[in-house]
Amino acid sequence: MKRFLTSVLLVGGLGFSIGTGVIGCAARSPEERVASIRARYKATLNSFIVQEPPVEVAVEPMPESMDPVDNEDMPADDSTESLDIDAVPAAAVSTNVLLDILLQHRSSEKLDGITVDISMIDAEQHEKGHWRVWFDTSTLEKANISSRIHILEDPGYEEGDGFAAEVRPIPEAERADYREFSSAQ
Repeated sequence: MKRFLTSVLLVGGLGFSIGTGVIGCAARSPEERVASIRARYKATLNSFIVQEPPVEVAVEPMPESMDPVDNEDMPADDSTESLDIDAVPAAAVSTNVLLDILLQHRSSEKLDGITVDISMIDAEQHEKGHWRVWFDTSTLEKANISSRIHILEDPGYEEGDGFAAEVRPIPEAERADYREFSSAQ
């Protein structure tokens, strides 16, 4: 009888524990599921390269009177007008920055893509710019590292500036700005 009572108590206690565990594990919303998976992703800036693409300069054709083949109209004393270099407007130079970002995750579940926060930081460690960039991660397998290139077009880069990339926890109020949360609904 003692054994029977002990067995009933053990089985009853086990049933209570399992029932409590099931009740304690309430179903997560799709957004909470994405946030949980997203927390297992990591983005790291590997390097960046500053590029100044060549600027196209419009060249106007030489007037016929200046055609080197027809130099009969040129003065005999070889006097020419000097070109005032300061009067020529400076061409605007556009600076692009190529970012090499390493992505990785350590989750058995994966997301189709992840939004990475990118910051540009000046020499005094103040944030000068901020971007959110979506990367397709549908083929990124657990524990593998994938390098992705992103180009920031004319971000206002100055000598001494730096960049950082991260996958940060997103408060509920900001989730609408992150593409992976919009696909969870």
